[in-house]
Amino acid sequence: MTVMPVRPDLIIWAREHRGLQLQEAADLLGITAAELQQLEQGGKPLQLTMFRKLSSALRIPQATLLRRTRPNVQPLPRDFRSIAGRGALVGLQTRFAIDYARTIAANVMELVESGIGPTTPVLPHLTRGEDAAEAGERERERLGIPVINQMAWPTKDAFNNWRALIERTGCFVLLQKFDVKECKGFALYDDQNTPIIMISKAEEFDPAKTFTLIHEYCHLLLREPGISDQNREDPVEAFCNKFAAAFLIPRAALRAVLPYWPTAPIEWSRHDLREWARQLKVSQQALALRLEEVGIAPRGYYSRIVAGQDKTAKPKTPGGNYVSTNAFEMGNRYALAVLNAEARGDIPAAEAAEMVQLAPQHFEQVREQADRRFEFAGAVGGGVPH
Repeated sequence: MTVMPVRPDLIIWAREHRGLQLQEAADLLGITAAELQQLEQGGKPLQLTMFRKLSSALRIPQATLLRRTRPNVQPLPRDFRSIAGRGALVGLQTRFAIDYARTIAANVMELVESGIGPTTPVLPHLTRGEDAAEAGERERERLGIPVINQMAWPTKDAFNNWRALIERTGCFVLLQKFDVKECKGFALYDDQNTPIIMISKAEEFDPAKTFTLIHEYCHLLLREPGISDQNREDPVEAFCNKFAAAFLIPRAALRAVLPYWPTAPIEWSRHDLREWARQLKVSQQALALRLEEVGIAPRGYYSRIVAGQDKTAKPKTPGGNYVSTNAFEMGNRYALAVLNAEARGDIPAAEAAEMVQLAPQHFEQVREQADRRFEFAGAVGGGVPH
């Protein structure tokens, strides 16, 4: 059998790079921890079959495993989930999502450096000294998104509409599947050409995805990207929560759904909260936070709503084919950046296919879909640059 010339310390690096303990990695590879330890200590040769399995299971390129030295890799993004010295888990699927986002960023930079990339976005710059709620309402007004449009959207379209609107600001909005108990999303901003928002596909409720989208957008505007869980203890997370709630539910939206504007805080019923959230296509938690923030719900209202939320009823989400899944994950802005470059003849079809992980016969379908969504976003948000 073929023995691969992989240094034992590269096997250790690959496992540690993915944040795995010995037993966790062994389980992924279908071997015992003792067998993996032998491979890591050089006591057992790495056969071709196991080499391929190692590369596939950990999503480490084979060429990387064959290096003579450990590769220099970017550190994990800043983590806003670590509170009072308590470290937070960054699991395997989240690490895969970070790699996916960085691959997208590298592809965009390749286009930009070749002079064929999308226009460099100019995002507003917020500071934490500002009032977060005022900043949220102000940014929505800048983007020109009327409340009446938001309320008129079909529920099934709301998240995709918000996504297209944020993509038109110059952000790349990506989706991958990772554990929402670990984190709901993250933002990367390694270069002004690549502001990236990543959202977990494992979140089954679109209103929750929408809140994460705007929360992470705020991280970019603050120039404080990283991994987040929307906790209220971290000051950056608290700011982004308030921004997102005000952006999605400005005072005009509250006045559109509330029966009256109270002069004192009210413990609004869960039934009413659920109905108003449905009309606005937002989560009940976001609406509860906003009601409390503007002073028309009592202190602790948001926490009580979250504590009493039913987390068992999950909607059934239909699956998609490979093409629609890839298009959904990469987003409109990235798809257009690559496929328009291919259509102009700036890059060969084979290179574009590698960048979008789709066969050339699907390019036109994906490009037309992305164009339609951007046209819609332009019609709604007149102030949004393309």
